[in-house]
Amino acid sequence: MVSLIRERGDVYAVDLLDMRNDVVFRSFFGDRRNNKLLLDFLNAILGGTISSVILTDPNLELTHSADKMSVMDIRVMTDQGEQINVEIQVRGHQAFPERMLMYWSKMYASQDESGKDYILLNKAIQIVITNFKMLRKAHFHSMFQLIDPEDGTVFSDHAEIHVLELTKIGIQHIQDTDSLEKWLLFLKGDKQTKEALAMESSTMKEAFEEIQRLSQDPKTRAIAISREIQLKDQMQREYDAMERGIERGIERGIERGIEKGREEATAERDRVIVLNMHMKQTAPTAIAELTGITLDNVMRIIESNVH
Repeated sequence: MVSLIRERGDVYAVDLLDMRNDVVFRSFFGDRRNNKLLLDFLNAILGGTISSVILTDPNLELTHSADKMSVMDIRVMTDQGEQINVEIQVRGHQAFPERMLMYWSKMYASQDESGKDYILLNKAIQIVITNFKMLRKAHFHSMFQLIDPEDGTVFSDHAEIHVLELTKIGIQHIQDTDSLEKWLLFLKGDKQTKEALAMESSTMKEAFEEIQRLSQDPKTRAIAISREIQLKDQMQREYDAMERGIERGIERGIERGIEKGREEATAERDRVIVLNMHMKQTAPTAIAELTGITLDNVMRIIESNVH
C-alpha cells in the first residue's frame, strides 16, 4: 500500500527580502507602479501635506550591487515643486550628519539655473532611515530646520531634514500604531509582522504583496543578496583593519614601554654613579669626564639630591 504525502506549500516558499537592504528599498519605492505606496509613506513622514509625487529618476536600471550609492536613493518632486530625497542606511559613521547636510545642499543647489530668481526656489527635504542609533533622543522620528535657538524663529522653511531610526521602534500592538509606525515596522519587521500589518489596512496589504513579488524576482533577489554579501565583506575588512591597528598599537606600546624602561634604567644608573662619586668628593667635571655623563646632567643629579 502506497501512502501519498502532501507537501506543505510554505516549506519551499521564498524568504522575503529585507526592506532595509538599499537595493530592495530602491526597487520597492522606485517603481512607478508603487507610486501610491510611496505617496502614503512620504505623507506618513511629512504629515499628509503631499497630493502627488513624480519620481525624477524612475525605473533606474540596477545591474550590480556595487553601483554608486546615489543610485539607491529615491528622488521625487511633489505637486508643489518641492524636492524630496529618501535613503535608507544600515551603517553610520562619525560624520554622518555632515554627510546629510552635503546631500541636502546639493539637492537644493540643483535648482539653481541661469537667470532663475531666488523667489522661485522650492523647499528641499532630505529623509534618511537608519538601522542604527544616530541621535541621543529616545523618539524614533526627528525633524530639523534652520531656527533661532533663542525663540524658535524659522530662518527659512526651505531646509528640512528628517531622521527615522528603526532601532528605536519596537514591536507593539499593531492595532495601536499610526501610519508612520506601521511603515517603519514594515521596513524592519519579519514576515510574521508584515502579515499582521497587511491585515490592518489595504495599503499595508498592497505593500506586503509587493515585497512578495520582489522577493520572487530572480534578478532583484540576486542583486539584493550580492549587496548583503558586499556589505558584510566591507564590514569584515574594516574589522580586520581595526584589529591590525590594535595589534600595531600594542606592539608600538610595548616597544615604547621597553624603550622608556631602558631610559629610566639608564637614568637611575647614572644617578647612582654620580651620587656615589660625589660623596667621595669627586669634582663634577671629573665625574663627567670619567663616566661620559654630560656635565649638565651631573650637576642636575647633584642639585636634585641636595633638595
